[in-house]
Amino acid sequence: MLTTLALFSTDVPSLTVEEIAQRLGVPKSTGYRYIQELSKVGLLVRLDKSITLGPRIIELDRCIRESDPVIRAAAPPMSALAEQTGLDVFLSKLYGHSIITVHTEYNDTQRQLRFGRGRPVPVPRGASSKALIAFLPASRLRKLHAELLEEDSGIPDWDTFYEEMQKIRRAGHCRTSGELNEGKTGISAPILGRGRLAVASITALGNDSRVALFNSEAIAELVMKTAESISRRLSADQHL
Repeated sequence: MLTTLALFSTDVPSLTVEEIAQRLGVPKSTGYRYIQELSKVGLLVRLDKSITLGPRIIELDRCIRESDPVIRAAAPPMSALAEQTGLDVFLSKLYGHSIITVHTEYNDTQRQLRFGRGRPVPVPRGASSKALIAFLPASRLRKLHAELLEEDSGIPDWDTFYEEMQKIRRAGHCRTSGELNEGKTGISAPILGRGRLAVASITALGNDSRVALFNSEAIAELVMKTAESISRRLSADQHL
């Protein structure tokens, strides 16, 4: 029943009962029952003949924004970094083998980004993704690589992939340009929780021309120091 929620996206904002039942591979009567149960708790809402995500989703999103330990620890240092550099700053977390931006501090009022808050980032593309997965334990990284190979034939072999991750790990940060957003450069560093496990990454993002004005080592150092500050705040959070 909960799989019903995964049918909706920005590309598919609404569905009919018939479409939901067809996509789930269940009888229409079962589709009706799923919709009824999910509507009772506000996860879905009926609009004439269409079904869309309900108001409870908005409430849960607000709860995440206000109570997620990583966001709570990261928001103040992110704001300071955005103000200091004039760049947009993103916080990304790993869920399974999807990486999602969960918080942003914007300086670019245009905000014309393909991968902003709430949109999964392709793994391993972009600085925010690479800086996070490079710091995963080797066993988890190997499992992730195997899963990626099944989905994308363009993924390099394990030895090549692992060596790239090790280079990022040794540097302590990752820098990419145009991999996710054309004309944008991102500099990312990992956020480590208790046990020094990577739980998120922080990214400073700006137009290529703007980022080129910074000394590459200096901007990387700023991002890494911000990530370290967030890691310390996170480790001190008793709710984690």
